[in-house]
Amino acid sequence: MTIPSSPVRSSGTVTGPYPEPPAVAWEVCPIETTLGSLGRKWTIPILREVAFIPKASFGLIRRRNPGLRQRTLSIRLRQLTAEGLIRRVVLPEDVRHPYYELTEKGLEVWPILTSLFQFGIRHHAGTVFADGRPRDIQEVYPRDAALMLGPLAAFARTVRGAPNSPRAARSRAAPTGRRGSSR
Repeated sequence: MTIPSSPVRSSGTVTGPYPEPPAVAWEVCPIETTLGSLGRKWTIPILREVAFIPKASFGLIRRRNPGLRQRTLSIRLRQLTAEGLIRRVVLPEDVRHPYYELTEKGLEVWPILTSLFQFGIRHHAGTVFADGRPRDIQEVYPRDAALMLGPLAAFARTVRGAPNSPRAARSRAAPTGRRGSSR
């Protein structure tokens, strides 16, 4: 993969495929902080099951993830519940079969899972598919591509369309749409 050359602004900072420096300072990297939660072993596969399979039970999650031990699954489910990403649902009429579902906060994991899924089917097709041919999400989920991409698109719109976001301010200041052209 070739990264296009990046034009340099008069201030000496790089533009192009790279974002500008953040508008606010942070004490700890938000990516590192997120990985402290989502980067624990087995967390993403567990979230995948809860996100992609309606009413994912403990047993189903365990069966679909060979090597995942019962104790580890119990710990991760408790952690994800404590973090507010999933909830355990016990129906009064069926107390013997609880299941897990994403919470409203957990729905924000969809863009992450969809991005990982899309990257995998494009760039690891030799491992994922018997024929080794890369695919995109519409081909793999022809009826549900909008569902899978919807949260990602909505997430991107909230970032891009936020009235006070730096991107929105830049787009108002530079109506040509060419980054760096008005600087």
